[in-house]
Amino acid sequence: MKGVILENHPLAPLTTWKIGGPAEYLAAAAGLEEVFRLMVLAQERGWPLFFLGRGSNLLIADAGLPGLTLHLARSLQILSRRGDTLRAGAGVSLPRLARTAAALGFSGFEFLAGIPGSVGAAVRLNAGADGRDLAAVLSRVWVATPQLQLLEFRVGELGLDYRSSRLLYFPHWLVVEAEFLLSTPAPPEAVRRRLRELQAARRARQPANYRNCGSVFKNPKAGPAAGLLIEAAGCKGLRRGGAQVSRKHANFILNRGQATAAQVKALIAEIQERVWRTQGVALEREVVILPDDLR
Repeated sequence: MKGVILENHPLAPLTTWKIGGPAEYLAAAAGLEEVFRLMVLAQERGWPLFFLGRGSNLLIADAGLPGLTLHLARSLQILSRRGDTLRAGAGVSLPRLARTAAALGFSGFEFLAGIPGSVGAAVRLNAGADGRDLAAVLSRVWVATPQLQLLEFRVGELGLDYRSSRLLYFPHWLVVEAEFLLSTPAPPEAVRRRLRELQAARRARQPANYRNCGSVFKNPKAGPAAGLLIEAAGCKGLRRGGAQVSRKHANFILNRGQATAAQVKALIAEIQERVWRTQGVALEREVVILPDDLR
């Protein structure tokens, strides 16, 4: 679909929740030059511009997305070694990044193997798992702006924190490429074994039998994890239509077949209200809601 703009294209199949309406227009870019062309087109037509990676950590409204959606899971797929670094396009999946580092004989990326997102979104949110996050291996990133600039940032300039970065203040900037450090040599088979162990442990503690987006809420900086707070508030199994809080891990909301974005949003709001009322903690969403969060 590169070079082609599709109209009224379903977005639910492109997300891990399988929820949401269509994109008014959908396109994938073969490279940076085409990204800029699509940005210009959106500006000329007065279209809002949205970025969609692998569709995890994301809730799309039932009405869909107006304007142009750039589908990164089908674009920006460069992945190559350059000396002691690994360069990856925004659309590269995190499991692929982890497998590539393992094949090259480097450790440090194993925690990414079970995260279903892409490099661009992961950089923006400083994605992590198993006690590690992207800041541990990231070196620098390149960002395309609506002003048609290509900006370069060193890792120390990004303000990376738990599920946060300075890039979140610029939602219309697009991470197009990232550079990662290959600093810990290790036997490839040992790294692959560790990958398998972490993936198995992740499957054991997280729900896999229904569609979900990953963790819905950030863990508070102090105190119990979000899942424990939600469980203590009596929310396990709580249901609104086809959306249900997982009984296995309370920080997951499941699509049990026909869930709508409105039902998920209502469930999120009820969880927040119950946790605040019973635990005195204001849970912050990790999941991004579109188009709401870009208005």
